[in-house]
Amino acid sequence: MAAAPAGVAAAAPGDPPPPLSLDSLGSSSTITFPGQQGQVSVSIPVPPNLTPDVLRGVTSVPPFVTGGEVDVYQGERLISRTPVDPAPNSPITLPLRGLTTDGNAADITLRSYLTVDGLCRFDPGNAFRMTGTTVTFTGREAIPTTVAQFLPPILRNLSIIIPDDVQQAEGAAAVNLAAAVTSHYGTAQVGITTVARPRSDLTPTAGPGPLERQIVVDSSAPTGLTLRDGPEGSKYLVVGGSGDALVTQSEFLTADLGAIALSSSAVAGPLYDAPQLTPDVQTLADLGVSDQSVTSSSWPSLTFGVDQTRLGRPSTNIRVQLTGTYAPAGGDSAVISVRIGDRVIATLPTDSSGTYNSWVDIPNELAARYTEVTVTLERNGLLEGCGNGTRANLTLSSTGQITSDVADPPQPSGLGSVPQSLMPWTQMAWTTGDAADVARGVEIAAGLQRISVVPLGIRVVSMSEASSSQLPAILISAEGKDIPDIDLPVSADGGEVTVRSSSGSTSSVTLDPALRYGVLQATRSGDRTVLLASSTGDARDLDELLDWLDDENRWTSVSEDAIVKVRDQQPLYVDAEAAVPAPPAEEASLQKTIGLVLAVVAGAGIIAAAVILVEIARRRRGTRRTSEAAPPEDGVPEPDTAEAGAPETDASDSDAPDSGTPDADR
Repeated sequence: MAAAPAGVAAAAPGDPPPPLSLDSLGSSSTITFPGQQGQVSVSIPVPPNLTPDVLRGVTSVPPFVTGGEVDVYQGERLISRTPVDPAPNSPITLPLRGLTTDGNAADITLRSYLTVDGLCRFDPGNAFRMTGTTVTFTGREAIPTTVAQFLPPILRNLSIIIPDDVQQAEGAAAVNLAAAVTSHYGTAQVGITTVARPRSDLTPTAGPGPLERQIVVDSSAPTGLTLRDGPEGSKYLVVGGSGDALVTQSEFLTADLGAIALSSSAVAGPLYDAPQLTPDVQTLADLGVSDQSVTSSSWPSLTFGVDQTRLGRPSTNIRVQLTGTYAPAGGDSAVISVRIGDRVIATLPTDSSGTYNSWVDIPNELAARYTEVTVTLERNGLLEGCGNGTRANLTLSSTGQITSDVADPPQPSGLGSVPQSLMPWTQMAWTTGDAADVARGVEIAAGLQRISVVPLGIRVVSMSEASSSQLPAILISAEGKDIPDIDLPVSADGGEVTVRSSSGSTSSVTLDPALRYGVLQATRSGDRTVLLASSTGDARDLDELLDWLDDENRWTSVSEDAIVKVRDQQPLYVDAEAAVPAPPAEEASLQKTIGLVLAVVAGAGIIAAAVILVEIARRRRGTRRTSEAAPPEDGVPEPDTAEAGAPETDASDSDAPDSGTPDADR
């Protein structure tokens, strides 16, 4: 957003904001310095009238580090120099006084210089880190006087106020507003809450806290966005209009046009933000991967992510063109390894050219919503003392191409397929449509947007329309009533709990008393994905689950087919494929595995027995796999071509397709 012009009210009442985690600013609160001399760039958003004061964190150093220092630079200007205490979990404070702000942000560079003793090896798993990093500001934030200034560079929390007799258009505007604001702040963690008040008095009862905002959604208010005086000298925003116009106004707030609304009110015309069709061939730059370079006296290593939400669809057969340079060049002792987690998916040879250009396949079974790929220049024979070895450099170019196909069904399946399987447009529907349902819709929309780097297109429709449509759908049935007739991974009928695999096989158990829970689950209905939020009769169980997901941003880890939450118990992830065993007779005793898993959260008295039985089931399946994998009768086992550390892709330069598109046979 544009900086506040001269003449804006000097400060808002109240205290300065509390120390803010770098997570809430869109960065990671863990800062990792590569090698003995590391460098990390950090961008700090700076609201008007506030000044960054210090960065604080806790240090973690390798055992061979005896000390060192961290410098803070802005450009070529040294801001501060701070010693490093090698003791475990030592606090560190980096002064930031003297920073200048450009475009509501201050860009800084942190440079570490470590002293060491004896032989050592720095690598990504053994690096100097600052954890739990926070930034402290001084000053008092400016009061917004125009619509364009309403959303600050840092937003801690947004309260959306709706009438307690909310209409569908108002609910739709609240859902779209939550998704749009979450998308606007990207990876920054913004809390969003929904407050219901009588339609006759929608004015906030108290002013917002530091770096917090309040927005009223009111279909009876004049069409447009209007800034009004709130309690304690604050300002709040009213989004007004009827029908589709109300949704348009809510989207206008975070659209590019919002920055020109330099008045206390603004009215948006139609916004044409049509969903984009994803091309089959993109570049790493299109995925947000920039040019990277790392220098180390050991094994230089860099990482990048393949985000299926960036690809704009559930994807399979993902291939990445890796191109860059390395130094020193030549010799037989160095290779470039490509890993996902601990598994090596490719090994690229090095030569005297000092460059590499190869295509690498991402195995479908390893492709997640976000797949982190690590590229490392591995050098043998590094026995030098710390600090006097030969430094090596590795780069990665963002011009490398990436190709993929549409995955139908999605890969991964279940909750791991959202939100990419809901793109480019999805429908949302609820059974009751009251203020509580709208609040649930806001939570789900904001949660899904947090794990997507591209804006989600969400249209709120009736339950009947969403049930009969061919578009992906988000369905909210807080009390488990009026759910469309679709096959669900987890369902309950009285005391009988049933789990269904994608093949249609089921496993069920009858519990007495009946198990009550809230559940979020994803399934395929025809050619579309349906995300269902429901319970077994008590909406409080679903609300408890959604609150748990919202806390600590657990949306980023949603996976498997369903998340089940029994009140006052920890949620359980349900893998329907693993819970429903194969049909042979010897597996009959395992048919109730899921019932045992669900029962583990039903009461403390059966936890131990359930855990034991689940472990027995796991071992039986492991025994069967072992017998199936036994060596042939002649005692000579077949070679294992998938061992970790062995290339799983022929990654020679000749594999790169001339046209940038993989050969159809590959």
